[in-house]
Amino acid sequence: MADVERCRVAGDIDGARQLLNDVLAVEVVPHYQDILRANLAALDDES
Repeated sequence: MADVERCRVAGDIDGARQLLNDVLAVEVVPHYQDILRANLAALDDES
């Protein structure tokens, strides 16, 4: 999540989105999947 925040602060929304999608692709815990999706939605609101 720190790398996602660094990308976001630097204005690299696509990079942050890719990092979240990479984690979401392998995450198996539904609660954590929900958190990742919420973070992706927040990025969409910023762009």
